[in-house]
Amino acid sequence: MRLITEKRDVQDRVIEYLQAIGWEYIPPADLQEKRGFDIKEPFIVEVLEKKLKELNPGIITDENVGDVVRRLRLIPSTFTGNQEFLEFLRGKKTVYVDKERRERNFKLIDFENPENNHFAFTKEFLFEDREKRRLDIALFVNGIPICDFELKSPTLWEAEEEAFEQVRIYNNVLPELFKYIQFYAVSEGIRLFYGPTWKYESKTLYRWKVENGFNFEKLVKTFFDKKEVIETLRTYIVFMTIEEELQKYILKQHQRRTIAKIIRRVLEEKKKKGLIWHTQGSYKSLTMIVSADELRKMPELENPTILVVVDRLELEHQIYQNFQAYGYPNIIRAESKNHLKELLENDYRGLIITTIHKFEGIPKHINKRENIIVLVDEAHRSQEGDLGNYMRASLPNAYYFGFTGTPVDKTKIGRGTFVAFGYPDEPYLDKYTIDESIEERTTVPLYYTLAKTELHVDKETLEEEFFRVVEEEGIASIEGINKVIERAEKLKAVLKARDRIDKIAKHIAEHYTKFVEPLGFKAFIVAVDREGCALYKEAIDKYLPEEYTKVVYTSDYKDNELLKKYHISDEEEKRIRKDFKSPGKLPKILIVTEKLLTGYDAPILYAMYLDKPLKDHTLLQAIARINRPYVGKTCGLVMDYIGIFENLQRALAFYSKDVEAGLIDFEKLKERFKELVKEADDLLKEIDLGDETKRIQNIIDYFFEEENRKEFIKIFKQIQEIYEILSPDEFLRDYIEKYKLLVQIYEIIYQTYNPEAEKKRIRRDILKKTEDLIKENIELLHIADNLPLYEINKDIAHTIKADKISQRVKIASLYRSIRIHIESKRKESPYLVSIAEKVEEIISQLRERQRSVEYALEELTKIAEEIAKAEKEQKESGLSKEEFSYFWILRRHGVKAPEKISKDICKILAEKEHWMFNENVERELRREFYKLLLQKSEAYTSQEDTQSYAVRESGLSYLSLDIVKLVNELLGIDKIIKGGA
Repeated sequence: MRLITEKRDVQDRVIEYLQAIGWEYIPPADLQEKRGFDIKEPFIVEVLEKKLKELNPGIITDENVGDVVRRLRLIPSTFTGNQEFLEFLRGKKTVYVDKERRERNFKLIDFENPENNHFAFTKEFLFEDREKRRLDIALFVNGIPICDFELKSPTLWEAEEEAFEQVRIYNNVLPELFKYIQFYAVSEGIRLFYGPTWKYESKTLYRWKVENGFNFEKLVKTFFDKKEVIETLRTYIVFMTIEEELQKYILKQHQRRTIAKIIRRVLEEKKKKGLIWHTQGSYKSLTMIVSADELRKMPELENPTILVVVDRLELEHQIYQNFQAYGYPNIIRAESKNHLKELLENDYRGLIITTIHKFEGIPKHINKRENIIVLVDEAHRSQEGDLGNYMRASLPNAYYFGFTGTPVDKTKIGRGTFVAFGYPDEPYLDKYTIDESIEERTTVPLYYTLAKTELHVDKETLEEEFFRVVEEEGIASIEGINKVIERAEKLKAVLKARDRIDKIAKHIAEHYTKFVEPLGFKAFIVAVDREGCALYKEAIDKYLPEEYTKVVYTSDYKDNELLKKYHISDEEEKRIRKDFKSPGKLPKILIVTEKLLTGYDAPILYAMYLDKPLKDHTLLQAIARINRPYVGKTCGLVMDYIGIFENLQRALAFYSKDVEAGLIDFEKLKERFKELVKEADDLLKEIDLGDETKRIQNIIDYFFEEENRKEFIKIFKQIQEIYEILSPDEFLRDYIEKYKLLVQIYEIIYQTYNPEAEKKRIRRDILKKTEDLIKENIELLHIADNLPLYEINKDIAHTIKADKISQRVKIASLYRSIRIHIESKRKESPYLVSIAEKVEEIISQLRERQRSVEYALEELTKIAEEIAKAEKEQKESGLSKEEFSYFWILRRHGVKAPEKISKDICKILAEKEHWMFNENVERELRREFYKLLLQKSEAYTSQEDTQSYAVRESGLSYLSLDIVKLVNELLGIDKIIKGGA
């Protein structure tokens, strides 16, 4: 049985699946020929020119097609160049047509008829720019490279992360190719991940899902379905400049699904509304924008009117900027109630952005057209008061789609939302829940914890002046909450008592510097009102450097001196918002009350210090600011100074399993930590850790079994995540020595059974506080020094035999020793790398119980002796590293006069340097090797082989498996020498 490999088990399957769905496979040699053997050529030029003329009759001709291709080549090899090329792809660029004496748009792709396009792919696509690199699979539409598909073996540790990193490196060193490539995919033959090129962050690496999550064939065939790829290029890739920084997005499946459902509903005309719940942080606004753009372009709708309705002026401004950043045409903001009335009366066609409040008092049936589509943001808030009724009465035949980032509750507002946007048999048109977003790493879970009880508001005041009023008045917006707080004199007096604020400020400063700042993250302080913000700034400046904090609120010319002290200009606010997102810039904490609690996306935001009463949607919406993924961020943390979370059912009318997955009591973490440590203890009871002279050996021996390793690693990673959140809580004091031991055991497992980790001392899966713990503790930092390691020399067999440890520990130590030795000698002795596969084969057979421990130890010992002998001989041979590598392989295969033949092989390879990127040249090279070996047929010790070769010396129609295997090994070594494998 052959070993699992990237080529056999992943690449070959991808080739098969792509061909099955209509992609043409072009072998590397054929593609090289089409590229004129120019490895700097990104296009399949003959295909590109042909399709340009076919798709643009009378516009692009034989005379000007070359000029168009030249224009494509001159696009800058930058992120903005990638954006510009997408505009080319989408037919937004023009060419001058002499006959018509005018500019005409031209197509690179036929989006209306996908089958009119040419879909092709190749493997091992060699390209030269700053460096020479090979893409595993490159996909082309109409001769243009549009996707890099990087593959890894399913046996590789952290395969998808390695592939993701590889794409990022390729983008950096091959910008002349990647200025065209719009998206990438990576896979280890089990799962498939994808993302946009030029924007490599962990949060943009998405997993493609099918019903059977591990059906690799279905994953490849659905993701690379020709219509899906065309739609991705036409619709699902978005460039936007947000706060002066260019961003690139590729829509996820829940977004694609929702856009398709909205379009289907409008076209079918059977139902006129739909409710979409996409949890906070899942790019709901982007879904709305792309939906609006798709509806706008549909010829069936005959130039529709699209209204985007929000409930706050700040959000109106923000979504207007987002539509502008997207490049949406014909956008207009309704400046007033009268302006909105005029636009609808005058039958305006295009996009109108308005607040729900501007519908107040608008006449009934002001526009009865059916091709009006209303997209309502935060749909539950549109049901507050009679504003939703005014809107529907004014546009009786419109389509209404409500978007919400929070689940709809069971209150009056919630019931109204379902009636307004849903149907009894269909509460939601589409749903993307908190637990789905956490599972897919779109968001991270949130933990809440209560500050000291004496800092809380008394329950009676909170109930009387806040909870009861909010429920009775049916309030769902932050403005409504603010009006309630304005009237709550007793509540405000408690919350803004200077002594209380001073105590909380001191607590925040201590908590931030101990728990949050060491992680490199930032925080919000949410005060009860604008005056509360100013008071917090005054107080916290006593405990933290003044530049750590900034206040952001709306200014008013009537403000008193305290409030005016913290007024900022629009430009300054813009700078603060941008700098806050940057890990290396100040401020580290923002003090807010209303601004930035909705719509502000800062992934570095980790902690929210909450001192403002909020409820239901406003509470979930505010705390969702901290649920965005970021490097090293496993969760967000809410510190509650009000006491809101004492009664979660009271705070969240929709409290249910939909919310539970994303909102967890911090105290439960401590219980979970105890449970996990107990699980680890139970696992480690099997190991004798008492004898300090043998405990490392005992650990290696126990974790020789792969199932034991997997179980421990699973437990350890969960413990580490909780340690990251809790540290330096005094709760951990009783566990710190135990945790250090678990870190040591994890390090031993990792470095013994994944020896390549020696190159990366602190790895990606070690989180920040554990990394700091390792650096601070000498016994953790140098754990590898105590791991058994054999010196590879001629006496190794005697050393192993004399070693008084178990055979399993000998195997683990010898395996690690050989792997590290081969890696360290890779450049000077490339032939050794070919041994690694044999080593892995022995270990694989051992794991699968196909071989005994005794057999494995004996074989590994022989390999170690062979390495030592070969290295000694190499030093004495006088051959170059290349010549000795071929000599060594030839001799292993029983070839006579291997020294002479190795020199001949070097000469042949020097003449065909790029054979591995051209199958025709590779075939010629193999024939030359076969002929060389046949001419030297007497070189073989095997009489049977010699006779076989002598018979067919000229025709080569018969080759034994031995000679094929030998040539494969020779070519494999040349790949290693050239850095190609």
